[in-house]
Amino acid sequence: MSTAQPKSKVSPVPVRDKVAAVVRRLHDKKGVDIVALDLSRENALYDAVVIAGARSVRHGQGMADYLLETAREDNLEYLRIEGRTLGSWILLDFNDVLVHIFQTESRALYRLEEMWPAAPVLVETGKEEQ
Repeated sequence: MSTAQPKSKVSPVPVRDKVAAVVRRLHDKKGVDIVALDLSRENALYDAVVIAGARSVRHGQGMADYLLETAREDNLEYLRIEGRTLGSWILLDFNDVLVHIFQTESRALYRLEEMWPAAPVLVETGKEEQ
């Protein structure tokens, strides 16, 4: 008879803590105009969305890479990345938190913040000079 205990799973990180970690990391890399919205009542797929601006393609790619490098440290479950090669709109899927990193022109074109006008704002940094 085996007496081995089943491996315990890491307890899930609350969404607000995940958002705080992502925002902190984006801020570390000088993300511009960071906004986090609570989608828990708006969208069945994600509980939160974080949107950040980048000053250049390389800056956006660097922010995305940094988020991926620190995901394990922040206990973020990383599923996939899209758009990293071109860099005008990079999407990172952390299961229940979706992160969008935009170049200024792409962010102005898609205006994602307007998709959820009733969503509570979790974090919003001031607009910065680009």
